[in-house]
Amino acid sequence: MSNKTKLVIFLVVCVALTLTPVTIMLLNANWVWPMRDISVALAFLGMTIVGMQFLPISRIPWLADSIQLDKMYKTHHVISAVSVGLILLHPIILVAGQSMFFEEPFWLQAGEIALFGLILIAITSIFRKQLKISYTTWLLLHDIFTLCIMVFGLWHMFGRNYYMRNSAMTATWIVLIVIWGGLALYIRLIRPLILAKHPYKIEKVVPEGKDTYSVYLLPDGFERPAFKAGQVAWISRGPSPFVISRNPFSYSGSTEWDAVRFSIKKAGDFTNTVSDWKPGEKMYVDGPYGTFDLDDPRMQKGLVLLGGGIGIAPIMSILNTMADKGDKRPVYVFYGDFNEETVLFEDEFENLKSRLNMTFIQVLEKPLNPEACEHKGFITKELLVETLPENYKELFYFMCGPLPMMDAMHKHLGAMGVPKSQIATEKYEMA
Repeated sequence: MSNKTKLVIFLVVCVALTLTPVTIMLLNANWVWPMRDISVALAFLGMTIVGMQFLPISRIPWLADSIQLDKMYKTHHVISAVSVGLILLHPIILVAGQSMFFEEPFWLQAGEIALFGLILIAITSIFRKQLKISYTTWLLLHDIFTLCIMVFGLWHMFGRNYYMRNSAMTATWIVLIVIWGGLALYIRLIRPLILAKHPYKIEKVVPEGKDTYSVYLLPDGFERPAFKAGQVAWISRGPSPFVISRNPFSYSGSTEWDAVRFSIKKAGDFTNTVSDWKPGEKMYVDGPYGTFDLDDPRMQKGLVLLGGGIGIAPIMSILNTMADKGDKRPVYVFYGDFNEETVLFEDEFENLKSRLNMTFIQVLEKPLNPEACEHKGFITKELLVETLPENYKELFYFMCGPLPMMDAMHKHLGAMGVPKSQIATEKYEMA
């Protein structure tokens, strides 16, 4: 089955499951009090959207090569915000004349508790960095608030028992609850159990540059799963895969190596410990995920790889894989970094130049030795046009780096007339 077909099936299932409860409700409403019916319809729609968020974030292997991760997580954020708005409209429409909280029946209190949880999940997600909440703490809060929303939201709906008297409506919600519960069980129990049977061990940890290390992992007693250059995995460290959070990293090594390599820059609670990791320690790898594929027909005329900082990691996987496979397609690499001390993979790039049909351009924002630096500042549209061949619109573009850099690259490529279908991005900003 093609990736496009799987994606269409996924979207159809999501839309059908999301719209079924509100459709049944609207078809059976008596419309004696239209504002109440409208408010409940909005709440039903918001609640199903909340529950359906389990589907995209569950990283089901069947869909792993069909959904571009950065777009999926961006959509998750947007749709979650929409669900907040829809559910907020429900009490706003009905608020007039309501009694005080402690005088209300519990089914009504449950709805207000669920609403409070929804507001908290929105605030902590949008303002996580401003509130200085660590990723692990935020993920724990996210799980707690989600459980609060689901349990008390459903209690509110079934406790009110007005629209739930319809047997089709009751059956639909039971099916949805089973699906959501199954997905939650998969995320927090089944997937860790699967990972527990496939542990990795650290082979070595190699310093690559300032605050950046490459971690080489070997499968411990099983055959290493195949992955594609440019893909991503979620990794965790420790004796058990039952952890609150796993962190996403790009593969940075060749698909042909025995070990898998992840290149990690110190930037948070988990990554700050990378220099302390020791050979032989146990790791767990949940992956691969992502849609990038060097065999994609769009890439056959050549590639343009745009990397900034640690965003060069997936590009190293692409280049090493091409070199190991003897791939002689033209590849143009634009690598931006801060200065000579932060540059990564210098020796590796030198080795790859002789093995690939590669044009390599390095740009340093603030070089320590400006006279010896050919390209200073940022990767510009003029530099791209000057370096690339006349058929640059037919090449495939892959970019990974800081968000401001990728925004600038999208602007440059748009101005150059590069079709959006010829551009792929990878972002780590998933929460």
